[in-house]
Amino acid sequence: MRGGGVFRFSSMASSSPRLLALLLAWLCAVATAEAADTLRQGKLLSAADTLVSSPDGVFEVGFFPPDLKQPSRLYLGVWYRGITPRTVVWVANRAAPATSAAPSLALTDAGELQVLDGAPAANGTAAPPLLWSSNVSRAAPRGGYYSAVIMDSGSLQVRSDDGVLWDSFWHPTDTILSGMQIAVRSPGPPGRGTAERMLFTSWASETDPAPGRYALGLDPSGSGQAYIWRDGNDIYWRSGQWTGVNFIGIPWRPLYLSGYTYSNDRDLGPHYTYTATNSSLQRFVVLPNGTDICYMVKNSSQQWETVWFQPSNECEYYAACGPNAQCIAGQDGKAKCTCLKGFQPKLWGQWNAGNWSEGCTRNPPLGCQVNKSGDGFLPIGNIKWPDLSYWMSTVADEPGCKNACLNNCSCGAYVHTTTTGCLVWGNELIDMHELSTGAYTLNLKLPASELPGERFAVWKIATIISGVVIFILVACLVLWWKRGKNIKDAVHRSWRSRHSSTWSQQNSAMLDISQSIRFDDEVEDGKSHELKVYSLDRIKAATCNFSDSNKLGEGGFGPVYMGTLPGGEEVAVKRLCRNSGQGLEEFKNEVILIAKLQHRNLVRLLGCCIQRDEKILVYEYMPNKSLDAFLFNPEKQGLLDWSKRFDIIEGIARGLLYLHRDSRLRVVHRDLKASNILLDADMNPKISDFGMARMFGGDQNQFNTNRVVGTFGYMSPEYAMEGIFSVKSDVYSFGVLILEIITGKRAVSFHYHQDSLNIAGYAWRQWNEDKATELIDPLIRTSCSVRQVLRCIHISLLCVQDHADERPDIPTVIKMLSNDSMSLPNPRPPTLMLRGREIESSRSSEKDQSHSIGTVSMTQLHGR
Repeated sequence: MRGGGVFRFSSMASSSPRLLALLLAWLCAVATAEAADTLRQGKLLSAADTLVSSPDGVFEVGFFPPDLKQPSRLYLGVWYRGITPRTVVWVANRAAPATSAAPSLALTDAGELQVLDGAPAANGTAAPPLLWSSNVSRAAPRGGYYSAVIMDSGSLQVRSDDGVLWDSFWHPTDTILSGMQIAVRSPGPPGRGTAERMLFTSWASETDPAPGRYALGLDPSGSGQAYIWRDGNDIYWRSGQWTGVNFIGIPWRPLYLSGYTYSNDRDLGPHYTYTATNSSLQRFVVLPNGTDICYMVKNSSQQWETVWFQPSNECEYYAACGPNAQCIAGQDGKAKCTCLKGFQPKLWGQWNAGNWSEGCTRNPPLGCQVNKSGDGFLPIGNIKWPDLSYWMSTVADEPGCKNACLNNCSCGAYVHTTTTGCLVWGNELIDMHELSTGAYTLNLKLPASELPGERFAVWKIATIISGVVIFILVACLVLWWKRGKNIKDAVHRSWRSRHSSTWSQQNSAMLDISQSIRFDDEVEDGKSHELKVYSLDRIKAATCNFSDSNKLGEGGFGPVYMGTLPGGEEVAVKRLCRNSGQGLEEFKNEVILIAKLQHRNLVRLLGCCIQRDEKILVYEYMPNKSLDAFLFNPEKQGLLDWSKRFDIIEGIARGLLYLHRDSRLRVVHRDLKASNILLDADMNPKISDFGMARMFGGDQNQFNTNRVVGTFGYMSPEYAMEGIFSVKSDVYSFGVLILEIITGKRAVSFHYHQDSLNIAGYAWRQWNEDKATELIDPLIRTSCSVRQVLRCIHISLLCVQDHADERPDIPTVIKMLSNDSMSLPNPRPPTLMLRGREIESSRSSEKDQSHSIGTVSMTQLHGR
């Protein structure tokens, strides 16, 4: 049969040479047509060949030299066909150019694309270097094969009968094209997705496709905002929130008209799909200088023209004016910063010199922070909303959103629209600038005295009071005139008495310690102790008269200074605001209460100063500042090896054991986090900041409060949602803190992975899938005791279980930490996962009868 067939074909060929030539030409045409846009598996694309998309031939794939001065450095890329100069939209081997004379693109039988620096090896010869691969392979379906196809959209795909295995749109370089989905993670095949972060990374330079300094992507925390990061983690630009029409930060360009639509589904989470709405060629590119620019082709000239770009002035750089300040761009694009109403520069000297990075701080404080008086809202129009918003999903309307913020002492602003719902912010508002257009309003929370109309009311009250005072003074003068000499003698005696008292006070002020407050130490069997009371002059001398150069930080109730007492002892001096609203006796009682909490893992109160209008606290000085200054600082992370981290975990647990059980006061801290753990010179942890703490009686187990305070991401579900707190609330925060110490990542800004909403959910999923070792900070992964770290992860997951009665108490946690042979129960998966943004929630007024330790609040200390 085969022979006969060949014979007949040969006979036909010999009888008709012209017919044979036509047949061969047809076969070549078919092969050429099939290869025009397609590379079959097992085949090669050489440096001299290209693939052209069909049917319109918009894009081309091949090797190209980006720098004509170095023509031997070749890259595989996708570019627009027929547009000069060459406009490249995607590059494969960005970090490894081909330098041989004959690089090639191969498609393996498993569907993997490979860029090789040379032709594939023949038998017995060395294989050429692999420069890049798609890193995805799978056996072809039965009877099928793989093909690499370039589409008219610019997408290079590896396909089979089963669908798309790999797509260049899932792994972009620096360009956004029509048809792309922009998500936190690369889309991947339908229903499968990938764990790879989706970023649009700039070229290193105009002629170097290597990954550059700038990358554009979506907020990993799920807010839907787009960011441009510089050098990895430094935020360079922010789009603002999506309104359904455009981004807040780009109000003049309705992006939905350009083809952007927003979606949120289980596979991809929040993402945008870009579909061009006109026939013109259009692309968005991240340039090597960090600019995000939109280009469109002029149909007349076939040349690219700029449609818009960001950032376009200095105010659009992230946090150009620091927190609580508004940036206004001049005609020349230069930034000019002003504090928001109700705020003043944090550091006047730097501010006046044009260094606005420290921003502004509230002055005066909110009424709810001082005397529970009323606050209100000032609408600010045409402003880019701040970063770090929190979505109140349970609030349905604008009045509800307003009340939620008004009754939350830690809420600094809110907005409500039909498309965004209710968004609230904490007391630090960052990255705001004036917009030239756009009806976007931010409702800024202010004390009543700072609101329009309120000052007139205050002026009326002040006028009435002044009139009454003048009347009383006139009456006193009349009485004095009538009584004559007796009044003069009384005034004279009063004058002598007053000056004698002043002299005595000044004399005592010369002493280092003018008096002391006696109290019974509840630890040492009621033994009496004295708390030092320093004179104001001594405090001023220790702090160089409260010099800015000695300032360590600013807390909710006042600034903190470094001081040096006679003898060289260094202390931290906290100067409480004069309008803190607390009386002298109440202040003394609070000081004594804190002074009674004496433990090696609690920051110790050394003394105080109560003189004139000043109320000052003196604490032991912590030279290493707070735990977060080491844990989340890339320059200091390496100083915390696993041994130190485990010691810190144990020290925090011992401090909590004292607060919860060993102290007669039984204190619940309610705000346990890395910034409230201070480190002494030997890196021993000390729990600080008792400003939100509550004290229980001997037979009390829990309280219900209408005022929830703390930090989301650390707060237990029952406390955040129902206002119920107990010692198990601190256990939950401790579990989150353990995960932070192990991972070296912040809980409140954790990058969301695999549909988890916070660090607890992600950690449980990794533990449940036997991938808990991936949680370990890479800096300690090779040097730590993996078994001990995994046990700590197990314990932390027990601490962050949803229901309080399922969590172990601190005595049990300490046994688990110290006894490796103690069996551990399996943790339940955390289902009530709060989105971690560092924003504090509070409701209306606190009605519980637990004792407040409110004003005597420790402060996170920052280096100068």
